[in-house]
Amino acid sequence: MSRQDAAMKKTAVTENGPVYIYTFNDYEDKHSNTVTVIVQGKRALLIDPSYPEFAERVKEDLDSRDIKPGIIVLSHYHPDHAGGCAVLPQCEIYASEFYESNYDNCRMWEPDLTYVRPTTLLRDGDTLTFGEFTLKFLHAPGHSRCSLITGITDRLFHVGDQIMMTWELKNTLPYVADGGSFEGHIKSLELIKKLAPDAVIIPHGGLVDNKQKIVSLVEDRLYYLEKTLNSKGELPLEACLKNDKSWYDHLDFHDFNLVRLL
Repeated sequence: MSRQDAAMKKTAVTENGPVYIYTFNDYEDKHSNTVTVIVQGKRALLIDPSYPEFAERVKEDLDSRDIKPGIIVLSHYHPDHAGGCAVLPQCEIYASEFYESNYDNCRMWEPDLTYVRPTTLLRDGDTLTFGEFTLKFLHAPGHSRCSLITGITDRLFHVGDQIMMTWELKNTLPYVADGGSFEGHIKSLELIKKLAPDAVIIPHGGLVDNKQKIVSLVEDRLYYLEKTLNSKGELPLEACLKNDKSWYDHLDFHDFNLVRLL
C-alpha cells in the first residue's frame, strides 16, 4: 500500500477541539502515523507532520477551513516524523538542540525525502505559548538522542516514540534507534510515569486516554528494557517480556535493540 492510499481518520482529542489528531493507517504493514494539530483561530501548530504525503493531506484539510499552519514541533528528527516539514515551508520548526546527528542520518535512511533544519532549538524545560496553550518541552532521550516529550496541557502529553503501537493498538517492543540508549529510554519512561498523564498522544498508535492503560504501557516497556539491559542481551526474548510473546508486534525490534548493547 502506498502512503497516498493510507486511510486517514481525524479525531478531536479535546471536546469540540482545538486539539486534533490525524491518523494514517497502513493495514498491510499494521502501522500508523499520527499528526497532531492544535488550532487557535486561523492558525495551526503541528506536532510531527510525518511523511510529506500525510502532511499534504493535513494541510489540505486545514486549507479547506482557511486555517494556516505556522509552527511545527518535532518530537524527534526521524523521516517518519520530520519528512513532512518540506511541504510546509512557511512554518517555524522547533526541535531538540540535539537534532543534528539524526538530521544527517535521515539523509542516509530515506534519501529521497527533503529535510529542513529547525529554526528554533529547544532545551529541556523550554516553553512555547500558542494562543491559550503553553507547551512545555522535556528532554526524553532513549528512542533517539533528540527525543522530546511535549506537554500540551498539564494532563495531556505528546510522548513521541517512547511508546509505540500498531494501528490496532497492539503493543510493539520499544525501539532503541541509532543514537538512543537503553538507559535513556528507561529514564524517559520513568518521566512519563512521574508526570502521571490522563492522556497521551502516540505518533504510532494515536490517543490513549485511560490512565491505567498508560501505566500498563509504561510498565511493560520498562520490564523489557530493564530485563534486556541487565542480562546484557543474553536472556532469550521471551524471558524479557512481561506478557506472552503473542501480545506483541514488531518482535524484530529486539535484534536492532541488541546492537545498542554492543
